[in-house]
Amino acid sequence: MTKDEFTKLLAKDMKWSVAKTERVLDAFFNLVSEILIKEKKLNLFRFGVFTVKHRASRKGRNPKTGEELILPPKEYPYFKPSKSIISAINNR
Repeated sequence: MTKDEFTKLLAKDMKWSVAKTERVLDAFFNLVSEILIKEKKLNLFRFGVFTVKHRASRKGRNPKTGEELILPPKEYPYFKPSKSIISAINNR
């Protein structure tokens, strides 16, 4: 499902306009990003936990030239779904 499809589905469910729903979703996504930047963790009860994980530098290879290079360390977002979400998916 795309963001656009999700927005229309949520707008219909909430009986809001698509424009208002899109503003709410954009605000939610921006807030999640800001929290992850500042706090490194966001726990949404009965939904899951967003965290920031660290990946150490490692060796890589340029696929065109075969040249070996060092990939720099970086942080990336990670989501772990709650047990209730996993259970809902497995028991449908």
